[in-house]
Amino acid sequence: MGIRLYYNPDCPDCVRLAALTRRLDWLDRVELRTDESPLGDVPAGEIVVVEKATGGMFTGVFATRKVCLQVPLFLPYGLVLFLPPVLKFAGRRKIGCNGDACEI
Repeated sequence: MGIRLYYNPDCPDCVRLAALTRRLDWLDRVELRTDESPLGDVPAGEIVVVEKATGGMFTGVFATRKVCLQVPLFLPYGLVLFLPPVLKFAGRRKIGCNGDACEI
């Protein structure tokens, strides 16, 4: 069981969050990858998650939820992302991460 998390190595925020995920993933369920994802290059501020068991692919808030459900300390956030109002709010684009115009 586990996932592959593809992120952009040129995005400072993505690198910081990937490092945090690596530190907190004591069950070793998240494989961090910076190479090309099955969907192509990963834009800054975005992630692609692939389930190892099924090959299912997720992006956006659904990818975030998959990561949260794998990392014990992120689990409460992952569960909250099943609530429709929270899912809608979390699915909005992050201020400062809009591809080529990253404001970080």
